[in-house]
Amino acid sequence: MGKIVDVYEKIKAKDKETLLLFKMGKFYIFIGDDADYINKYMVLKKTKFSNKYEKCGFPCDKIEAYKNVFNNLNLKVKIIDYLEEDYIKNLLLNTDYEKLSKKDAIDILLKIKAYYE
Repeated sequence: MGKIVDVYEKIKAKDKETLLLFKMGKFYIFIGDDADYINKYMVLKKTKFSNKYEKCGFPCDKIEAYKNVFNNLNLKVKIIDYLEEDYIKNLLLNTDYEKLSKKDAIDILLKIKAYYE
């Protein structure tokens, strides 16, 4: 979550007009002011994301339908889905496989599973 907040705040500092849509596991989410703004156009259930932000979103398999809605409403939405790949990539690249115990291997698999849930 921290990385999403960092990216959100960094981009928003430069571009307040673009709505940021993050891929998080099996969902796409808006956070912060973007979650509030998108709810002016469509009802997406908002829940707490962090101490500072709320989130709302929809399942990844609905992205094409939502892209059409965003286009029809002339909303500028930037989809950010690379964070997920970075997380998994870093998890796998920063593992010392020669010293990897069975427990550590299971822990890595559980982290990957939890990330996608």
